[in-house]
Amino acid sequence: MATVTRVPQGDSMVPAGKTLIEYEEALEKLSQDEAFKATVYAMNTLMIQKGLYSAEEFRFQFRQSAQKQLRKKKSR
Repeated sequence: MATVTRVPQGDSMVPAGKTLIEYEEALEKLSQDEAFKATVYAMNTLMIQKGLYSAEEFRFQFRQSAQKQLRKKKSR
């Protein structure tokens, strides 16, 4: 069973004097590729903050996936 670590949520995370774009506005303004990248970034950040895996574990999996993709490209 995973251990749950609570992290600050929502607008309380925005530094004083700063503003953050609304979710719907971001979806409208970002390209599909940019929105996908923002989604992956947000999900990865949350999973690390909640202790589901470490940044080191993420980097290892990323490197493994990148190596597989590069091998496929090379063999074509």
